[in-house]
Amino acid sequence: MDTHQTKTTRRTLLTLMAVGHILGAAAHAADTVDLEASRADSAAVAAGLHGESSAAGDDETVCRPTISTKVMARNRQKISDAFEFALDRVREVPECRELFEGLGADWVESLGRVIFLPIGRAQARGDVCRGKSAYTMVGGGPVRVCREFSRLSDTQAAMVIIHEALHHAGLTEYPQDPDGMTSNAINGMVAESCGL
Repeated sequence: MDTHQTKTTRRTLLTLMAVGHILGAAAHAADTVDLEASRADSAAVAAGLHGESSAAGDDETVCRPTISTKVMARNRQKISDAFEFALDRVREVPECRELFEGLGADWVESLGRVIFLPIGRAQARGDVCRGKSAYTMVGGGPVRVCREFSRLSDTQAAMVIIHEALHHAGLTEYPQDPDGMTSNAINGMVAESCGL
């Protein structure tokens, strides 16, 4: 391939990446509007935390997921059930908590700020859910829930929730981070550390 073809190919790839980013941002903006309706509890819901720490300490903090009303009903139910299971595992299993602590993150905060949104139209057309049940960006952003999420067992769904919360805590993933773990390796680490 000559230099002109290489430059043209690079420009085309960069343009496609930019268009994908713009479509993803537009879909996120459209879904974010819906979240405002589900945040009637103001600051508590915005933080993803409901309830307060009891005298027993942070282990008793009640944390509930923030789920967009646009997420399919069967997925909302699966998220709610699995989120409680995930909380129990992190609360009860020191090795599971250490996954968050090793990243310098608080597990309650990391799980509490996860916001669940459905995949947008652009993501559905881009087939981003092939082989996945959910995904998020490292360091934050909503967890996009794929249509098949409800087919997971509660144990599998809890593993996915912890996996995605670890991304909120800063855990990177291959291929975005060439030195990061693969998605399957992260799932294995979560399963082993959290007894799932």
